[in-house]
Amino acid sequence: MKNLFFALLVVFSASACAPEFGLEMQAPPVSAVQKVEPGGAEAAALRVKVGSFEDARSALTIVTVDDREIPTVGSVGGPVQEAFDRAFRDAGVRVVRRDAPLLQGEVVEWKANILPGFPSSEAVATAKVRVSLKDSESHVIYRGVFNGEATVSHPLLDEDHVQELLGQAMGGAVEAAVNDEVLRAQLSRGRIE
Repeated sequence: MKNLFFALLVVFSASACAPEFGLEMQAPPVSAVQKVEPGGAEAAALRVKVGSFEDARSALTIVTVDDREIPTVGSVGGPVQEAFDRAFRDAGVRVVRRDAPLLQGEVVEWKANILPGFPSSEAVATAKVRVSLKDSESHVIYRGVFNGEATVSHPLLDEDHVQELLGQAMGGAVEAAVNDEVLRAQLSRGRIE
């Protein structure tokens, strides 16, 4: 009887810590980029046109909980495009609709892996974007791949926590791209008068 009670207590404790998720998940908004390097007058002279970001992930899975895969619904490119737009503006770069180099790209990876546990669950989110910058004649003048990662350990890990974590990971990738000195130099070189 004592062993049965102990076994039920362990099962109940483990199931209480297992995160609950739906059958699918929207791509989350990308967290605001915290460490954008303002460029002052130099950045103010730069202009960029932020184009679309395509979903180039090898699978639609955005979250894995144990062995259960949760697919993404909706666009993953839209939130990434908005994040680049916002990050360039925060850096002082003018984001325009025409007469500027075009930045566009692909979301190569955006996922979280969750390991339920007691007393808390662990989650790791990773993001990777591939960007290209094109001049007025659509010649590629720059290509780069940027990564971001975020981790959390929480006793009550839920879908909101994981979406925030995914947003932080992609925010790190966007931050790395916007702060890239070579990309900024190419923005300057590719300036369209």
